[in-house]
Amino acid sequence: MKILYARMARLASIAAPARNPELLAAQYRVFAGQIPVSYLILISSTWSLAVTHFGSTPWWLSVAMPAAMTLAALARLLHWHRTRLLEPTPDAVMRALTVTNWVVIPVAVTFTTWALLLFPYGDAWQKAQVAFYMAITVIGCVFSLMYLRTAALGVALVVNVAFIAFFLSTRQPTLVATAVNMAFVSAALIAVISVNYRGFLRTVDAQAESRLREQAQTRLMRMIDDMPVAVMTADPETFRINYLNATSRNLLRSIEHLLPIRADDALGASIDFFHPHPQHQRRLLADPANLPHRARIPLGPEVLDIQVSAVRDAQGRYIGPMLSWSIVTQQAEAEARIHQLAHHDSLTGLPNRATFLAEFDASLRRSDKVLALLFIDLDGFKLINDACGHSAGDAVLRQVAERLRGQCPEPAMMLGRIGGDEFAVLLRDTDADRAMGAAARLVDTLVAPYAPSPDRPFRIGASIGCVLAPHHGNDAGVLLSRADMALYAAKKAGKGTYRMFSPDMETSAQERVALESKLRVALDENHGLYVFYQPIVDVLTRRITTREALLRWHHPRAGWISPGRFIPVAERGGLIDRLGRFVLEQACREAARWPDGARVAVNVSAGQLGHGTIAPIFAAALAGAGLAPDRLEIEVTETALLHDEGKAIADLRALRSMGVRVALDDFGTGFSSLAHLRAFPFDKIKIDGSFVRDAVTRPDCAAVVRTVADLGKRLGVTTVAEGVETEEQLACITDAGCREVQGFLIGKPAPGEQDAPAIRWIERAALAAQATARQA
Repeated sequence: MKILYARMARLASIAAPARNPELLAAQYRVFAGQIPVSYLILISSTWSLAVTHFGSTPWWLSVAMPAAMTLAALARLLHWHRTRLLEPTPDAVMRALTVTNWVVIPVAVTFTTWALLLFPYGDAWQKAQVAFYMAITVIGCVFSLMYLRTAALGVALVVNVAFIAFFLSTRQPTLVATAVNMAFVSAALIAVISVNYRGFLRTVDAQAESRLREQAQTRLMRMIDDMPVAVMTADPETFRINYLNATSRNLLRSIEHLLPIRADDALGASIDFFHPHPQHQRRLLADPANLPHRARIPLGPEVLDIQVSAVRDAQGRYIGPMLSWSIVTQQAEAEARIHQLAHHDSLTGLPNRATFLAEFDASLRRSDKVLALLFIDLDGFKLINDACGHSAGDAVLRQVAERLRGQCPEPAMMLGRIGGDEFAVLLRDTDADRAMGAAARLVDTLVAPYAPSPDRPFRIGASIGCVLAPHHGNDAGVLLSRADMALYAAKKAGKGTYRMFSPDMETSAQERVALESKLRVALDENHGLYVFYQPIVDVLTRRITTREALLRWHHPRAGWISPGRFIPVAERGGLIDRLGRFVLEQACREAARWPDGARVAVNVSAGQLGHGTIAPIFAAALAGAGLAPDRLEIEVTETALLHDEGKAIADLRALRSMGVRVALDDFGTGFSSLAHLRAFPFDKIKIDGSFVRDAVTRPDCAAVVRTVADLGKRLGVTTVAEGVETEEQLACITDAGCREVQGFLIGKPAPGEQDAPAIRWIERAALAAQATARQA
């Protein structure tokens, strides 16, 4: 039973048409038109054969069976006639074709059996008619059912197999030959059915694809028409607009006053009205190799963004350009502002560092003329920021930029703001004399007073470093670095001047870099750095009240390196804070061991003040050494208070609240000494050594010393005279009323107890090396 069910299932699958909606619909449409023809062929052929057999065959064979078969055929014919105008559902189509596949087999069997039953009756002519009936009927029916391949093959197999088998069974030569011939015809007929069915499938697939393309194109056009992006297409030969969506029409109406045509007349008009150079546009659109292409086109006060892409057909042939466009006036203005901000300094409007260097580099590549780079740094600008605030500093920078513009006409010269208070000027097609002349003019221009506010004029200056290309290099970065070296030399020469780069400046810079590297190693390895102490003595009691901690550095190969050399390097290299902490910790530990209870004084740089971090550092150093806070004294210079004085004073108050004493160092050399005395109650004033050294020979210097000493008495502040080297100087400052003195006459700086053995070893090694050198 299972085997029977399996065979029936296979048979059912063969009889069922393919479940392809497109194919089923196509088969149904063709079949619905041809099924009546098939039944009419059966009916007419059957009665033609039946009529010729009246009288020679039994009535049930010549009348009854043809009538029954005709009635069945007419019933099917009437069914198809009634349903021919209906639009069947996919399920109905599936059922109709499945039923047809099943029905054709019994129909074919019935008609074939009837024909073969007639064959024994009648004469040779009637037998030939039977054979002709079977052949012509099967051919007509097969061709009617050709596009329902299962049914067509079923009819062909049932009729032709029966025909061939029956004729072969007669063993009559003529009939056997007919059977063989019919076999070949059957094979050809089946081949024709297969070929035509495959062609039918291809046609159905092509029609389905065509419908899908049409549907997709319809959806696409509807989507494009509803898109918020303006789209239009043009003919690639006439360049006339052949499509534009609703957004395009609306945008054209919004700028209609700028166009030579009305927006409603755009369809069919030439696309030339979009472009100021129509011929260029036509050449671009005619060749798809130029696409895609994007352009920004100004149209009066508006800016249009146009993107052009190539439209191709299914075979890849170019059928025209498609333009998507929009009005981007506000976006273009915003992009221009962004570009301006990205490439120019927002404060002065000058090209920024990146833009200036890019233009400088481009000038170096494309020019064979001599170029000059002037690197400008403002002298004293920091004081304006500190004294009046950044708004005043910004006002001065804008005035500086205006003065530079007045002295640097384009295109012979180009200006740029490199950063902070640094500017640069590029001179094209020049020489050394003209470059230095320009530098001199700029120095004179920038030294004139500035007025960031009406009631507070300021006078600053400028230092300039100059390089020439190609004399000093061909790389923008290298030349800027060398200009910075020349600027450093100008600053070192006293500011307010200019210097041309020379190779020895680079040598000095390399030496500074090497020195910074060595100093960094000394700090990292804690080797070679020592703290010396110079006593400060009470003039009356001759007792040491304080010892000032002074940093010294001994390098294994370079020997003793002067603080005047390595302190500026440490400040430029960002090492001054580490050096300051090293001195602080060493000094606190050393002072804790002094039996006389003297205080220890350490210097604090500008970089250590104003950050709110100095008090915790000092507290940790005191706690680590076990030193009482009142035995620690810090010395700050007046220049250290100029940068953000408020925050610096706040740090000093934090230290004072811990019990640490505060001294004002180098008094008399700063810009606002008396103002600092008013801003903070210092414990000590140290008179700069330049006044002390000249007090014996210059009455004005002696007067300064007496004035400061008298001021200290009135304020209750101890005054210290620095740099006392002779008895005459000591007598002079003692008469002036100074309370304490410091200098080589009183005592030279000496190492602490912890470092003394190492210093003695270094001195012995140096003496031994000198002796060896003399012997050599």
